Amino acid sequence: MTTTDSDGGSASANSVVFALSRADIAIISVGCVAIGVALGFFLPAIGGFAARFPIPFGDIIEKLSAFDQPWVVIARPIIGAVLGIIAAFVICGMTTPLRIDDEGIVVGRQEDHPLRISRASFSTAYFDGGELTILTEGGHQAFKGDVEGKKDDVAEAFRSRGYRWGEI
Repeated sequence: MTTTDSDGGSASANSVVFALSRADIAIISVGCVAIGVALGFFLPAIGGFAARFPIPFGDIIEKLSAFDQPWVVIARPIIGAVLGIIAAFVICGMTTPLRIDDEGIVVGRQEDHPLRISRASFSTAYFDGGELTILTEGGHQAFKGDVEGKKDDVAEAFRSRGYRWGEI
């Protein structure tokens, strides 16, 4: 998701931030929890399906699904929900926010010691194999990795602020 900076922080008024919004995080969280609960609820059916096909861990899934005590039937969806919450934290934690403004570029979260690249030290940016690559003035690779945002939107954000954008 793209948001324009309006927090009054150190970024200029002409900055753009590519990061997950609260709505995106909520949707990811609800989706992961729902999938976890559904898997916990439907584990017996999944176990029956696993018994018919040679899939990895099929025997384990079949044995786990055979437990039908009342407390296990209740615990499976709860365990699935907890695993869904953990998956949501992992998914949301793996995203890398990107801030582009007139003074420079910031890659990463403020609390995680983000990479700051000033306009003076910036050389070019481009996507290489789906990963954003940022080079410094000396040709050194300052960053290469996944960032939030669509490729075209990220490229336009660089170009519209006067940064050199290269295509490979």
